[in-house]
Amino acid sequence: MKKTLLGIVGVMMISGLSASAAFTPPTDEQLTAAANDPATLAALLVGASPEQEAQVVKAVIVQLEALGLPAATQGARVSAVVAAAFADTPAASMSLLAASLGTACGASVAISANPAVVSSVQSAVITAGGASGAVLARTFGEAYTEAKAANQAGNNDALSSAPPQAKGYAGQQQHLPE
Repeated sequence: MKKTLLGIVGVMMISGLSASAAFTPPTDEQLTAAANDPATLAALLVGASPEQEAQVVKAVIVQLEALGLPAATQGARVSAVVAAAFADTPAASMSLLAASLGTACGASVAISANPAVVSSVQSAVITAGGASGAVLARTFGEAYTEAKAANQAGNNDALSSAPPQAKGYAGQQQHLPE
C-alpha cells in the first residue's frame, strides 16, 4: 500500500512538473512588454526548446525595431534580449540556440534588413557564449547567412513589382470538345 501510494505521488509529481514546464507561446502584448523590458523575457521562455526560444527572441526583436528607439538604445535592448535567452540555456543546447537564432533572424526580412540589429545579436551571442562565444557566433553567422539566402531566393518573385507575364502557347495542346 505504501509503495503504491509513493508510486502514485511520484507519477503525479512528474506529471505536474511536465505540465508546468510546457511551453506556451507568448501573446503580442507579452512580446511588446519584453521589448520594453528585456528582464521579462525569461518568463516567456519557460519550457521552450532552443528553436522555440529563437522564435520568441526573433519576435521580441521585431517588436523592438517597431518601437523606433535610438540606435544605441535599440542595440542595448537587443543585446539584453539575446543575453536573457542564453542565460538559462544549458551549455549542451547553446549551439542549437545559436543556430536556431541565426535561422530565425536570417528568415526575418525586418531583422536582416537592419545590419546594426544583426550585429547586436551576433555580439550578444559572443558575450553570452563565454569561452565558446566565438564558435557560437560562427554557428549563428552560418545559419543566418543560409536562411537569408534561402529567404531571398524564395522571395524574388514576391519582391518584383512587375505582374506575371503569360508565356504563350508553344508546346501546349488545345483540347476541343469532339
